[in-house]
Amino acid sequence: MCRRFASIASFVIASAGAGAPIGQDDDTAIAGVGDAADAAELIPSVSAGLPPILPGQEPGARESVAQAKPAQSAREWFGITPWTAWTRASGDWSGARTDLEAAGIDFNGSLVTEWSDVFSGGDGGGSAFRHLLDLNLTFDLETIAAIERASVFVDFQTGDTGVGAMLHGGYQAYSNIAIDGSITQLSQLWYEQWFAGDLLRIKVGKVDANAEFAYIASAGGFINASAGFTPAILAFPTYPNPAFGVNVFLYPCEGAYVGAALYDGAATVDGVRTGALGPGGFLSDDQSDDWFIIGEAGYTLATLGALDSARVAVGGWWHTGDFTTFGGGSEAGTGGLYALAEARAWRPEALDAADPHDARGLWLFLQYGCADDSVSAVRQQLGLGASLSGAIAGRDDDALGAYLSLVDFSDDPAAISADSEWSLELFYDIACTPSVHVKPDLQWFVNPGNGGDDAIVGSLRVTIAF
Repeated sequence: MCRRFASIASFVIASAGAGAPIGQDDDTAIAGVGDAADAAELIPSVSAGLPPILPGQEPGARESVAQAKPAQSAREWFGITPWTAWTRASGDWSGARTDLEAAGIDFNGSLVTEWSDVFSGGDGGGSAFRHLLDLNLTFDLETIAAIERASVFVDFQTGDTGVGAMLHGGYQAYSNIAIDGSITQLSQLWYEQWFAGDLLRIKVGKVDANAEFAYIASAGGFINASAGFTPAILAFPTYPNPAFGVNVFLYPCEGAYVGAALYDGAATVDGVRTGALGPGGFLSDDQSDDWFIIGEAGYTLATLGALDSARVAVGGWWHTGDFTTFGGGSEAGTGGLYALAEARAWRPEALDAADPHDARGLWLFLQYGCADDSVSAVRQQLGLGASLSGAIAGRDDDALGAYLSLVDFSDDPAAISADSEWSLELFYDIACTPSVHVKPDLQWFVNPGNGGDDAIVGSLRVTIAF
């Protein structure tokens, strides 16, 4: 433990549970990640990035004042409100759920099921079915124990999300819940508190880093993993391998924020499945002495000309592990940069722009990422998209979107042979009820990075919030 924290101190000065290893040991570098199969084996999180859109999984605050919960509507129970109007399929449990929330305990759950098929191209076609069950609890410690502005979050996930139809030949994953195999784990367990009024927020514990960094709220409806976070972030500790870490965010003035975090980086070089571990790997170097370090600064604007709810952000990351380059050399650490922007370009006339919980309208977003292409197969990535909801009379909860992503690969001949890969996604999210959504999704991959013909992939996703 002392040796690990000594390495942190050295890094700061210079720069101003058990899991089964699937990689090499601490003293041996690994080869650069050259294709999606290597990425899924060495860095499971690169093959799927789950945006923090599941019920209860709100992303980290980007405003200096924590947003209040939306006002409660009529009780969601039989004889009081029609089931078709319930926001959660299990309702308020005949009042028990309402009582728990009043006591500071908020339960949320969701089930995501998905069928996918490679309609044409790729490596020969194929289909698969996958699912992910997520159950989480938020404890408001201000209500429970009079600890001001503090909370605890616990998240359990289980699912069989086998790759199956990942025969599209693309580097970018067309499903953000698909991983190689299945999981049953306590994915997150963290403590968060605000200090000095609204100036400082600290979150400590096992955290999905994509809930704090590189996320784009308006891209949450897409299922292409690149929309969750740029694939240029090589070693992101996110689903299915969140990791123990310390997150610190400052809010120096209205609209501005800056954050940084230190995570256990064992999942990349040393192949430790951090998603199934507690804090032991962070506090001890028995399995790994690698770290993942990330920072982001951003600014939000209520209005920007004809736009509203605008946000721009830039970030950078560094992994301290020893990597073997594609050329056979060795690098002590690797890193990259990313940037993003999003804004609402149109909203329904009846919408209150000051209500942060009403996201109806036309949203536009951009993302960019770059990495060291002597280690990473992805040299840079550019994504842009648009999503629209509330535009069809009587279908306020429906949404549709289009997302285009270009991945530019490393020039090293030992990496992916393709120069670049394009992917285009189109979806329509049908709100059968507020708690049940059905989403037909179509994706087109041009010049797939792992070979094969251009591919067309169709998916049907059903999400139930309960």
